[in-house]
Parts: sequence; C-alpha cells; structure tokens
Amino acid sequence: MKALLAVFAALATAGCMTPHSVAHKYTPTPTPDLAGYWVGSNMIQTHTMLIRPNGTGELCYEYQGKYKATPVTITGDKIVAMSEANFTRNPDGTVSQCAWGTCVNFKRTENIAAACREWLKQ
Repeated sequence: MKALLAVFAALATAGCMTPHSVAHKYTPTPTPDLAGYWVGSNMIQTHTMLIRPNGTGELCYEYQGKYKATPVTITGDKIVAMSEANFTRNPDGTVSQCAWGTCVNFKRTENIAAACREWLKQ
C-alpha cells in the first residue's frame, strides 16, 4: 500500500511540473536572416516560434490544455529553449530543431495561431 501511495504521489507531482527554459544561460548569436515567425510540429504538438534579429525569441506551445511560451535563444548551431537542441538550416528554407532523437521542422509563417498571438510579441 505504501508503494502504491509513493507512485501516486510521484505521478501527481510530475503532472504539476511545467517545463522551464534554460535559454537565459546562453549568449544569443544575432540571426537577422531568421527573424520572424516560424511554425512546426512534432507528432503531438504544434510549435510557433518568434525569432528576433538579435537571436532571442519565444516559443509558444500547448501544455496540459493551455498555451504557454518559453524564451528561446539561438546560439551558434543550437536552439535553446527547455533544452539545448541542434539547429539546421535546410536547403528548402526550413529550419530543423533536433533533440532526444526527435526533430521539429519549422517553416516561415505569417499566420500565427490566435492562442499564441499574446505570447509572441516582437
């Protein structure tokens, strides 16, 4: 019974945690050619990202039914938000962010989801 309560407590605590950005720990690399809005998705979620010319930005995403945003920093060949991810500029004009064996391909957009507009301000 104690083991069952311990497992339940651990799951309840994990369900309340939200991801936190580590972007502030990195020095941004100016990227004026990437400035603007980008949209991409992985298997379960759509991500909308704002990149500013100075290499900083915001990433909007849905988490537990609510939209949130986290700071983003582009530093060298990395995009850093909640973790450090490899960053690739693709020949077709898209960019890819890959971490933990999963990649999100972002393409430029001007059509920002209404739920993300309040989070992504230049």
